[in-house]
Amino acid sequence: MLFLLRLAFWVLLICLLLPGSREDNRRLMNSAERTVSDVRGFCQRNPDVCEDARITMTSLLTKLKNGAELVQTWLAAEAKDGEAGAAPSAPAGPQESQPAPKGAAGQPLRLVPRWQDSLNPADKEPPWRGPAHL
Repeated sequence: MLFLLRLAFWVLLICLLLPGSREDNRRLMNSAERTVSDVRGFCQRNPDVCEDARITMTSLLTKLKNGAELVQTWLAAEAKDGEAGAAPSAPAGPQESQPAPKGAAGQPLRLVPRWQDSLNPADKEPPWRGPAHL
């Protein structure tokens, strides 16, 4: 059944892409031009919708930027840990230590969520089940 639906879809698509008469092509191009001109005037007719879309896109881009910065910070920390494990060196003195990166509230950036790994070792042990009944 699914095969027949796929076949019908592709046959319909091929039929739509086949060239038609000059009259049909002219009418199709005229419709496409009117559609493009209508889309261009959409924001003039609906300024609230365009403003909401702008705000949504700005929010989305801000979230993407923050996520990219988090990944960059995480990768930098991983690279720093890799260097420390590969070539141990003398401990750094107080003048060589760099301050941790600060977040918006002046607190150090947290790379893992607060809820992650909040269990103590006793909580991670499997529960005792007792002997199996025969």
